[in-house]
Amino acid sequence: MDKLQAIKFFLNLSDTLSFKQTAIQFGVPPSTVSRAIKALESELGVELFERTTRHVRLTEAGSWYGSEVADAVRDLAAADSLVRTESRQAVGTVRITAVPGYGEIRLNRVLDAFRKAYPQVVCEVELTDRFLDLSTGEIDVALRATADPPDYLVARRLHSNRWIMVASPDYLSRNGRPAAPDEIINHKTLAYRGPNGVLPWLFRRSSGDVVQVPSNPIMATNHGMHLLNMVCSGEGLVMLPRWGVGDQLRDGSLEEVTVEGGEFMKLPGPETSVYLLYDPRKVRLGKVRALVDFLVAELTDDQSELDSGPSA
Repeated sequence: MDKLQAIKFFLNLSDTLSFKQTAIQFGVPPSTVSRAIKALESELGVELFERTTRHVRLTEAGSWYGSEVADAVRDLAAADSLVRTESRQAVGTVRITAVPGYGEIRLNRVLDAFRKAYPQVVCEVELTDRFLDLSTGEIDVALRATADPPDYLVARRLHSNRWIMVASPDYLSRNGRPAAPDEIINHKTLAYRGPNGVLPWLFRRSSGDVVQVPSNPIMATNHGMHLLNMVCSGEGLVMLPRWGVGDQLRDGSLEEVTVEGGEFMKLPGPETSVYLLYDPRKVRLGKVRALVDFLVAELTDDQSELDSGPSA
């Protein structure tokens, strides 16, 4: 027996004193109402209604029972309505994860704007290079660079994850431009350190061969903003994702460094993109939907300008 449904039948029948009218109210056959009331009476061990062929009337026990459960059922209905309303509103805590470089360079400033637009949403942010298992449901939204997003999540592509070599005009005027990959060894370089160590610099020749570029880093860190500040200050050459240096390339504070016969690259294998990932069930919540829509609008790049070169 569905006891809650039986109690709802009971309360309506207490008002209408008609099995037929109660059945119409709930869109079920009268026999369904009758069986539910009998089951409820059997469980309680008392008769709630006196029934004759012509009349239905509450018993004393039925009248007392109705006065006791009516408020509880109304409170439950109000709670259900409140939860449904709140789930549609942008209220509550959302949990977000991204790699440190993306968080520092792109995500943090967008989240500052999001919090101003949605002051009732609290953002819990974890910037980490560690692999976080998104299947546990502890994370609401993740930003990841991958060529193969998990199929159990919705993946919204934001932009390319192509890495390029850049330097400041001041550094290049003082030290010259490398004319070949093996000349990088003569330059100061700034390296990105991933969870498994310093990421190597690679060069893909026009023939398709990929070779490692020799370098002597003067600094290695997983903090992309630190690397960006250093390269803008003329400290050396650095490999960064194009999404992280787009503003500096446009305003001329950084220049892309290229050589003939191929292209510098960071990651071997298939081309990766930055995706916004989320559970399709969680996006029904107003707070998650608001965050997803805001991040997609603010972080999606028009790559027609930025990706004019070959992709890696």
